[in-house]
Amino acid sequence: MKLPKDLENILEGMECILDDEGKSKAQVTKYYDSNIVYYLKIEQVNSEVEREIGLYQWLKDKLPIPTIVYQAIVKDISYILMEKVKGEMLESVHYKNNPELLVRLAAEGIKKLQSVDISDCIYDSRIDSKLLKTRKFIDDGVASSIDESIYTEGMSTVEDVYKYLVEHKPKEELVFTHGDYCFNNYFTDGMDITGYIDMGRGGVGDKYQDIALCVRKLSDYDSKYIDLLFELLEMEPDYEKIKYYILLDELF
Repeated sequence: MKLPKDLENILEGMECILDDEGKSKAQVTKYYDSNIVYYLKIEQVNSEVEREIGLYQWLKDKLPIPTIVYQAIVKDISYILMEKVKGEMLESVHYKNNPELLVRLAAEGIKKLQSVDISDCIYDSRIDSKLLKTRKFIDDGVASSIDESIYTEGMSTVEDVYKYLVEHKPKEELVFTHGDYCFNNYFTDGMDITGYIDMGRGGVGDKYQDIALCVRKLSDYDSKYIDLLFELLEMEPDYEKIKYYILLDELF
């Protein structure tokens, strides 16, 4: 793909390799030389892309996020060039093989997100806003099937899930949310969270949005690690809310 000339100038002389470590839907390419590592994210412009660009600007000095070196939209294609975040993904083998440390870092990541002041945040990730998007995804055929799990028992179609979500909306406790809180979307140095990426679903939403997706990931481990997560978050688990936000994520 031909890159914008000013972006080509920045990357001139650097080695590159396609990157699929983050499982992003975008085309992500790693550029590097002896001094620095960049990641170039290229994708068709959509609402999540526009939100991610805005959130990286809004979150500066609020959370550890990538340093944006270059950003442009050319003919409906978004180009974001960012410096590599310090540390490694929680998805890495080291942390997956050390679940207690993984949980402690995951809990710290949630606390950092929820500590952000949302008083001037314009990005809406509340239930009603998300349900409008899911309705459009269903109507446009973007959301067309669901994964079978303990959460989808008794449901076989996206319409079944949507109906459940409309009829069982919980009361929201609003905080800043990442929106796609998976272990490949945040980085650590082993002691703290050093960076959040893929912020296209971020915004003001219920505190269980991120907690629920974290619980879903931890379901691959012994249940004691989910107990530890809630102990570290100093709260009692609300499994109805956990089910709700996991089902909501099914339609994204």
